[in-house]
Amino acid sequence: MPGYDNVDKIRQLPNAHLLLTSLRSVGYSIETAISDIIDNSITARATTIDIFFDWSKKCIIITDNGIGMNEDDLISAMAIGSSDPETERDYLDLGRFGMGMKTAAFSIGKTLTVISKIDNKISNATWDLDYIKENNDWNLLVCSENDPYISFLSNNLVDFNNGTVICISNIDRLLTSKSDDQNKKKFYKAIDSVKNHIALVFHRFIEDNDLKIKVNGSDIIAWNPFLPNNRAVQELEPETYEENGKSISIHPYVLPHKSKFQFDEDMKLAEGYRGWLQHQGFYLYRNKRLIVFGTWFGIIKKEPTFNLARVRLDINSDSDFDWQIDIKKSRAIPPAYIEETIKRVLRNVTQQSTLVYNSRGTYSKSNNSASQQLSCVWEQRRDSSGKYSFFLNKKHTLLNKLKKSLDEVQWETLQSYMELVEKCSPINISGVTDTMGTKSSPNCNDIEQKKFNAKKLISSLKSNGYSQPEIKDLFQQLTDYQDILECFDEIYEEA
Repeated sequence: MPGYDNVDKIRQLPNAHLLLTSLRSVGYSIETAISDIIDNSITARATTIDIFFDWSKKCIIITDNGIGMNEDDLISAMAIGSSDPETERDYLDLGRFGMGMKTAAFSIGKTLTVISKIDNKISNATWDLDYIKENNDWNLLVCSENDPYISFLSNNLVDFNNGTVICISNIDRLLTSKSDDQNKKKFYKAIDSVKNHIALVFHRFIEDNDLKIKVNGSDIIAWNPFLPNNRAVQELEPETYEENGKSISIHPYVLPHKSKFQFDEDMKLAEGYRGWLQHQGFYLYRNKRLIVFGTWFGIIKKEPTFNLARVRLDINSDSDFDWQIDIKKSRAIPPAYIEETIKRVLRNVTQQSTLVYNSRGTYSKSNNSASQQLSCVWEQRRDSSGKYSFFLNKKHTLLNKLKKSLDEVQWETLQSYMELVEKCSPINISGVTDTMGTKSSPNCNDIEQKKFNAKKLISSLKSNGYSQPEIKDLFQQLTDYQDILECFDEIYEEA
């Protein structure tokens, strides 16, 4: 390289209008844009995030109760490229380039206004692309606190000492039709798409951290693609790969055959909002936030027999550059050092998925007579520790007919009774099932699942008037719950 001591230096700033207009075409969808903005709220330690699509004002407002920013911090955060991508990130910091909030907002609309509150002190800043086009300068706008629009947005923080409001208005990239009816239809369709996307991308935060996200007043219910509450899900051997101090955790799962789902709505929920084919594959999480999902990384094509195969990959933010994660956090490429491991896991999980997918077990006229269908009252299953158990067939036609005639409370009571029948069946109480299959200590997942099932059963028994001593005496007789008896009182209180 030449020396630069004795050369003329000409300061060359990018054209504000052209650069910001170019940033609008990074390639966000409405779902990935909103998710990128939510990342900032999570990084700010928010426990509540409220997203509101306002058709009347043609804007999207996102409010959180995070730590908030003072004026200096807010102006710094509004800079294009506000952080060094090479800086080591905190575990809960979901950012990387310092551009996500701005580029995500610009991909939807021309005006981004941010109101932030810390210790009840309000600050604001606005990027207005029309204003920048007219003046062609890097002018970040700061309004008076008494400005009616700022006051209107600040009202969203009235219940919080700290927090932030992000408003995206002049949403020209979302409302592209000349027809108002078509725009309205697209607007409300976007709401449903965003709800589904958030339920998946942030499901671990909703499940683990008690994060509450609302969209237009509706609570987002986490959608976990690995069905943790379904005992028929197979978890294959997990493994951890280490490379240059960076860790990759791999958990392959095979979902149950359709005959193992209690009801059709359970199977529909497991399918996911994009369908079975689109939800098979790897799910890559960065600091628990889902980056890409439903992909085999171009190694194989998707096949119906692989529909039950889903693999969880966990990485930390220190692996961003290895995985070539893009600014939208919606694309990743496996590094060369993990390719062979990924291919091996892929082969194993798709083979097992094919075996389960092609196994018999569906109750159809093509492979079962009516008498055979009626006689399928019990199912035999094996858990991850190798122990066999027997369960009532929850897809039996008579049971499905009975369910339709019961209200919600009656159905819950019947479910509790069926669980008692299963746990108190002679073969389970006798201990015969303990001699079937391999013997090993139950793992943490088994224990947590038992606690979860115990809470449901205890709750139902409590609602039907049974006392704590009565319920505890019952649990002492149930062999399946012996390894959680020591924490029975705690489980009882939580139920």
